[in-house]
Amino acid sequence: MHRVTTCVATLVLCAASALGAQTAPPTPPAPPAVFAYLVAGDTTAFEVVRGEPDMVRGVFIVPEQLRIHWDQELMQGVPGSLMLGYFPFDARAEARPNREVDYVRRADSVVVTARDPRSSQSVVRPSRIGAVPVFSSSMTHLASVAYYAVQQRLRTVPLFLSASGKTVDAAVQLFGDEIWITADGLVLQTVWNDGVLVEMRVPSQELVVKRVMTPPPAF
Repeated sequence: MHRVTTCVATLVLCAASALGAQTAPPTPPAPPAVFAYLVAGDTTAFEVVRGEPDMVRGVFIVPEQLRIHWDQELMQGVPGSLMLGYFPFDARAEARPNREVDYVRRADSVVVTARDPRSSQSVVRPSRIGAVPVFSSSMTHLASVAYYAVQQRLRTVPLFLSASGKTVDAAVQLFGDEIWITADGLVLQTVWNDGVLVEMRVPSQELVVKRVMTPPPAF
């Protein structure tokens, strides 16, 4: 796959060229994007996402329950391996996760490694060449992959789902300023404004995810 040439604002950032890295002054990091998850109008979760040249970082927060940190590597703009860290909701910034799970692509498989303070276990899951590991709870993560697929002019993109360990073909459709992605029966409708993600909808779950200005509690 060729290099992505358009950025997903604050979600997926383009890697600078070698020449540009030598001659251009350092670019200050973009501020994180904050999203609120609403089910039938009630706020159920928040997500904070920041893009870096070689990584996308997200924090999925269920108030009073848990925080899940996710990091996905970018190799010349192409999404790669995925790392998840599970924390108590009120864990301090310097705390270690209660549990970590890594999803590392290896040709036609994904190596899933789960670690906690007492043990570590790895298993090789069959997958497909080019499959993108995704954090199944994150609609912003899925939206960023949909945007990536549009930039690559792909009508389908294979996804390795963290929740089930399955590899599925996600269909991607472009409707003006909306990108729809259908994966494993879920239809996610995403709304963009000049490359900036502003809203997501999952009609079957009465879920709306909106970009907001207020940081989530305990963040």
